Amino acid sequence: MNRSYARTAAIALVTALASAPACTESKSGSGEVTATGPVRPPSRPTAEQQATAAALLTGPDWYRHAVFYEVNVRSFQDSNGDGIGDLNGLISRLDYLKDLGVDALWLMPIMPSPFADSGYDVADYRAIEPAYGTMADFERLLAESKKRGMRVLIDLVLNHTSSAHPWFQESRKDKTNPKANWYVWSDTNGRADIGCGTNGSTFGDSAWELEPARQQYYFHRFYPDQPDLNYREPEVAKEMLDTARFWLEKGVDGFRCDVVGLLFETASSCSLVPETVEYIKSIRKLVDEFPDRAMVAEPVELTNATPYFGAGKDMFHMAFDFAYGYFWGISFATGDKKTIENAMNTVSAFPDGAQAALVIGSHDVLRAWQSAGTDPARYRGAALLQMTMRGTPFIYYGEEVALRPGTATLIDVRDTARTPMTWTRDAAGHGFTTGTPWLPFGEAPAETSVEAEDADPDSMLSFYRSLLAFRRGHAVWATGASRVVPLDDRAVVSFVRENDQESYLVAVNLASEPREGVASSPVPAGGRVVLGEGSLSVDGGNLKVKLPANGYAVFQLRP
Repeated sequence: MNRSYARTAAIALVTALASAPACTESKSGSGEVTATGPVRPPSRPTAEQQATAAALLTGPDWYRHAVFYEVNVRSFQDSNGDGIGDLNGLISRLDYLKDLGVDALWLMPIMPSPFADSGYDVADYRAIEPAYGTMADFERLLAESKKRGMRVLIDLVLNHTSSAHPWFQESRKDKTNPKANWYVWSDTNGRADIGCGTNGSTFGDSAWELEPARQQYYFHRFYPDQPDLNYREPEVAKEMLDTARFWLEKGVDGFRCDVVGLLFETASSCSLVPETVEYIKSIRKLVDEFPDRAMVAEPVELTNATPYFGAGKDMFHMAFDFAYGYFWGISFATGDKKTIENAMNTVSAFPDGAQAALVIGSHDVLRAWQSAGTDPARYRGAALLQMTMRGTPFIYYGEEVALRPGTATLIDVRDTARTPMTWTRDAAGHGFTTGTPWLPFGEAPAETSVEAEDADPDSMLSFYRSLLAFRRGHAVWATGASRVVPLDDRAVVSFVRENDQESYLVAVNLASEPREGVASSPVPAGGRVVLGEGSLSVDGGNLKVKLPANGYAVFQLRP
């Protein structure tokens, strides 16, 4: 929920999984493999793939092999005509998600909130937002997801509450009430022991707000409606652990922890200080009491999530890799692969047991369509990289149909990436609602509806189905070794993914014209093109990759 991402990050979905006739393949010269037409995998996985995937998705490491789907419940599906998406609406779309190839859901905040920040201002940690339904509805969602073999993670907002939360309402009254120390207070608009409060909040305004009743200032790293909790107060630390336990006992499969690096503040830093690290370890210890649960961190840092893993198994199971996810659009726009290669090298250096959560967009940044410069080929290229880099992919709702941004903003510019999902061509409500949507639809809602794309073999939805089917049941994409192939063309990204069973070379052209890259690399001759279009040759110890404009190819090297 870190709003600074919206200002600093370029996002998107990029690639070229062109739809075309089935490709013919030839071998020529000394170890050359050439695809003369785009190769597109089937849109559904085989029975063998499904069986293998089922085994991989069982046990404590399931999250490594899963495909996650981020759901903004408010914008996904309305079931009662009030224009607001809800839990029953989400339940009605579970079969669509299962058919797409989704294994787990991440729900944006579902707890009661005034929605000063899309639910990241929680007013009650142990209830369901009334507009979304009831606790019984949520329990039914868990049960229906489980029937389909799907897991559910929820957003856990630990750093701050809503100013409407009863805790803050009591704390703000005076300096002696039972909740007086549950938030961070100061007699002046700043404190020497809180270094990050001197330069303002994330949005540039003051991080301190005067409370007239108490005649003190409270600290808020984000909006004034989101006062920071004081984790140096033992009751606060215990209450938030108890909150996590409450939801684990409800049956959730884990948490996405919002801006979790900011829990404690010191004079020199507010980012992942030692006290925060220790508290995260206490959350992990709690989560580990429940079999097969997982936590994913939203790092405050954009370029390296490594510190969020600790020794590998004592902090987070996963952390978002924003080094790729929020900056790939720049690489495609400039035709320079350096940022992408640096991100891959960082992930490869993660400690044992750590897993990257891979994104090309989220609720905090522009729609992937914008990051791709509204170019479908770039969009597909970014998605291909997301699905073949080492880690666990997280799809933001609507990315599979290239959902376009809106123009209306109720809170800030991020609302343009939070518009309702479009299910049908019907202009009245596009299958999302029979009423007036809480936020206007984005651009081209009929064109990007599931109905319009469902039967079109060349659509983005068909591309995503093929891409997810392609990776399903292949452990190499989630956990296999990753090695950058240093081709001499700055616009051609290439890397090898391999394990004991299989090996692939992935190549993506960031440029809008055909490119050729050469490297001295120990890649065997032979193999076959299994996705995309291009050629690979090995001659005299040199590897050469040729790709069409904004093209890509995946070469299977073995078996």
